[in-house]
Amino acid sequence: MSTDQNPVVFVIIVTYNGAQWVDKCFGSLRQSNISVKTIVVDNQSTDDCISKIRQFYPEVDIINSPENLGFGKANNLGILKAMEQGADYVFLLNQDAWIMPDTIETLVATHAANPQYYVLSPMHLDGTEKKLDFGFSLYISPYHCKNIVSDLILKNGTERAVYTTTFVNAAFWLISREGLESVGLFDPIFPHYGEDDDYMHRVMYHGGHTGICPTAFGCHDRVQELAEVKKFPYDKRYKRQIVGCLITLMNINRSFYHCLMVFMRSRIEFFFSAFLKLRLKEAFLEMKVFFVILLQMTEIIRHRNHNKKRGSWLKN
Repeated sequence: MSTDQNPVVFVIIVTYNGAQWVDKCFGSLRQSNISVKTIVVDNQSTDDCISKIRQFYPEVDIINSPENLGFGKANNLGILKAMEQGADYVFLLNQDAWIMPDTIETLVATHAANPQYYVLSPMHLDGTEKKLDFGFSLYISPYHCKNIVSDLILKNGTERAVYTTTFVNAAFWLISREGLESVGLFDPIFPHYGEDDDYMHRVMYHGGHTGICPTAFGCHDRVQELAEVKKFPYDKRYKRQIVGCLITLMNINRSFYHCLMVFMRSRIEFFFSAFLKLRLKEAFLEMKVFFVILLQMTEIIRHRNHNKKRGSWLKN
């Protein structure tokens, strides 16, 4: 680990067929006011993403995963390597995102003044750099992040350096070493999606906070609309339903009994709602999700108990 004056920051980027964003993403890291070390974990890309990184950004350390690990487990590989090499912070960055020169500098300075925040995020702009990312605009509502919208719009002089939030997606996360040593890695029970929701729950359980810094910015070049699960193809809807159930059941801030009752009630309501409307395919989907989750219940309980321990998944 470094001195406070010269923090060691590792950027972790999980790639999968992200060639179109390579220059925006990695080029922005070269312009960072704070020098960073970058680790890429590639999930079996089939485009020229990795060859472009090797050719134009040779300073990047590349880990080639033997399989597509998804977001959480792939990030875990990079985080572990960064910690072994003395990281004071890891900065998780999506492959379809980029930062401003002062983004990481601002986040690190904010954490130094507010070490109770295990995870810090900048404001998320869309790919045009002219508007807030649509999803992020929902995360800063008063439901998740009290006062930030009012303070920024009214400019009433009460703006703070950081605002506590219950959730912000992991497109741009600065995680302190203390946060990692307390909370641990992403839980591998999540196949894809939901890892960040679960991590936010665990940050809270272990006494930390998640914050948004209104003077730091990053750009996320993704689809700018609300995902309507009902319009997803059957397989994708099934996977999202599984993830939603896992997020509910894995919340260690609530008793397992409470989580189980919420899960049972919602599945039963969704099933009978679909069945009585003769939406038999939807009813079958709900029944399938219900029984698949029941079969995982022993594993879910084991993971819940494991996540209550300090630094879960850092060691087996």
